Amino acid sequence: MELSHPSIKTKRRSEGQLLLELLLAMALSAIMLPALLVGLTASRSGKAQQQERLDATTFAKEAYDALRVVREQGWTYVKNDGRYYPVLNGNTWALATGSGTVNGFTRYLDISDVFRDINGNIATSGGTIDPSTKKITITVSWTTPYPSSISYVYYVVDTNNQIYTQSSFADFNAGTKTNVQVTNTSGGEVTISTNTKGKWCSPSVSSATITLPDGPPVAVAAYSDPNTTSNPNKVFVADAATAATSTKLAYLTVTANTDPPVPTFQGKFTLDSSKYSNSNLVPTGLNIDNSFITNKVTYYTSSGGKTYALLATTKPNAEVIAISIDNFQDPVNKIYKYWTYFDTRIYQGTGTSDQSPYSWGGSALTVLGNTGYVTSGGYLYAFNLSNIDSKSTSNGLDMVGCRIELDGYDCNPSTSKIRKYGSGQTGTNFGSESSGQTGCSDGGIVEKYADTDIYPVTVSGNTYIYVAVGAGVDPELDIANVTSVPTSGTSPTISNNSCGRISGGNSSWKMVGSLDFNSMANTQETANSVFGSADGTRAYMSSNGTVDANGDGKPDSDQFYIIDTSTKTSPKFLSGTPSTGAQSGYYLGTGANVQLFPRRSITVFGDSRALLAGIDGVNDSQDAYEYQVLDISNPSNPTYCGGVDFDSGYNDMTALTEADGDKFVYLIANTTSNELKIIQGGPDGNYLDSGTYESAVIDMGAAATFNRFYADANLPAQTSIQYQIAIAAPVSGSCTNASYVFIGPDGTSNTKFATGSAIPLAAGGNGFINPGECLKYRAYLSTTNYNTTPTLLDISFNYSL
Repeated sequence: MELSHPSIKTKRRSEGQLLLELLLAMALSAIMLPALLVGLTASRSGKAQQQERLDATTFAKEAYDALRVVREQGWTYVKNDGRYYPVLNGNTWALATGSGTVNGFTRYLDISDVFRDINGNIATSGGTIDPSTKKITITVSWTTPYPSSISYVYYVVDTNNQIYTQSSFADFNAGTKTNVQVTNTSGGEVTISTNTKGKWCSPSVSSATITLPDGPPVAVAAYSDPNTTSNPNKVFVADAATAATSTKLAYLTVTANTDPPVPTFQGKFTLDSSKYSNSNLVPTGLNIDNSFITNKVTYYTSSGGKTYALLATTKPNAEVIAISIDNFQDPVNKIYKYWTYFDTRIYQGTGTSDQSPYSWGGSALTVLGNTGYVTSGGYLYAFNLSNIDSKSTSNGLDMVGCRIELDGYDCNPSTSKIRKYGSGQTGTNFGSESSGQTGCSDGGIVEKYADTDIYPVTVSGNTYIYVAVGAGVDPELDIANVTSVPTSGTSPTISNNSCGRISGGNSSWKMVGSLDFNSMANTQETANSVFGSADGTRAYMSSNGTVDANGDGKPDSDQFYIIDTSTKTSPKFLSGTPSTGAQSGYYLGTGANVQLFPRRSITVFGDSRALLAGIDGVNDSQDAYEYQVLDISNPSNPTYCGGVDFDSGYNDMTALTEADGDKFVYLIANTTSNELKIIQGGPDGNYLDSGTYESAVIDMGAAATFNRFYADANLPAQTSIQYQIAIAAPVSGSCTNASYVFIGPDGTSNTKFATGSAIPLAAGGNGFINPGECLKYRAYLSTTNYNTTPTLLDISFNYSL
């Protein structure tokens, strides 16, 4: 075997190693060389891209500088939204529509509106447009070496804005003041007026009164024009306590914004032929004669502007009659025209009239919107008023839906028996009589009606009727849901016997909740009246009080209750149960005042005061106040805070607020002369509860764009000031003759500004314009702490011409 020479062996190893290294180098080069080449290219491109970005930034800065130059030429050149690009126009800059190119770059500016919130901050959503500020978005884009762009956002303002300020006594004193006053404590300011008017808890009867044609009157309703005190208040009085009483309705007016107010008799309604100036004027062919009692009264104004008095009567085929206040049947003797009627039925379309068992007829009456509601014989009926102008003495008002069964039975005082319709019964086919309350009496007032009072409320699109239940049953409060009118397609259908029944009726057309004031055996409580809060969460009710029918040494019910009606299917005391009685939210007078039998209770003045009126039902040496005022600012503990002694007593009352904020109570006395009594009410503190200041005309001399306003005000706790703005064009060269529409932040009269807000631009679709030459503003001041007032110190308007 031949052995290799060592040197030859080493040489071969070296040659093999070189070959391996060469192959390895080639492999590594194949892997790395492309990456190195790409990196070299990317580095060169990155530098190019970076240079492009720097150039783009320079062009964006140039665009911004151009924008500032254009803005200085006039706000009109930048106020219109859209896309623009800067161009040289001679030796200055201008903006052209669209986008432009410069050195291969595309450049444009987007101009858009700016919105601000109620605090004046720029809002990303919502808010009010600020016409003196614009949002500018500058964009520059390029395509090489890679497509890209940069954007910058700027805000520009109108530097030519001017400020108009009102702050002096003379400025403010030139305005129109409604329950506000201008003082000069700090150079001129507006506050709520000092309270020199009537106070609820210090009541006094006005010297103003009037004697009605007949009496004693039974019920009263009143209306006050919410927009002006130039029109007098309208007062409707149901005047027939007996069927033999000749006058059934007395209509009068009472001057607004006067002290004392002046009542004036305007006319009456009667079918007594002896009261007419000419026998030819006596209406004939009617479905009623003059022998009926008037139980309740309310009013309705049609879409045609006609006013009707609605009377609940004891006529079995005309439980409600409508009297036209716009037409005299006898102009000489001022007797109004009988217009039409409503006849209760089991449901619309039936041929047989419903009647109350003992001929008590319609016992309670109210109106909500275009629908009237009346109770009779323990049932609730609805009727349509929207077409009343086209009705006649022979074509009565149309019933809505079917009758709704309520708690309560009519009571016959002479027999102490009670009764009402059973299922499907109508006409004179009543159920059998049963034993009722002793003499149908609660001690001070004879309770013969199944249901004595009703009050409508609307909550979240649903309509409910609160019912003060009178005689014969345990519950004193019913709540009926009258939201959805039953038809032939509902279940049960409108013609079904169970339609409107407590058991089995339509869920949104039936009585859905009730409350018994006292579930103890042999008690004798009743509800005389009911009043609902605006939000539907409370019912304010009067009851008999004093009566102790079961002899347990305490009254079966209290005189006044605040009921929690948040859940309509289960009304309840604020605390307590029917077995324990109310543990809070009730009032029972002390001393002589415990003997008041309230016939009516209402709440007024922001639900912080309740009024009771009635008679002293106990004939002894004590002397109850027949008119009592309760402080219910703490609903859990209503307390007496004032009253008026009037031994004859009051049969009914109503309250109203005039356009200038004055508040009055109209009471009708249980007398045959000077029946109308008037009491002015108001806050029990140093200041009135609210007032409105309207500035004098501010003439800018030329059309101005109003951008914002700023109000400096002192607002202690429980006080507030809100604002509305009106801008108009002069008429015949004068801002005095202009027509002003006051608006809030949404551009309508339905809202009010908080202090400091942008003023919207408007073209005048609703009468408000901006820009405009003529300016007015209103400040609405209010307080719930009647010893403290908000104060408007000054107000400024930012504008540009």
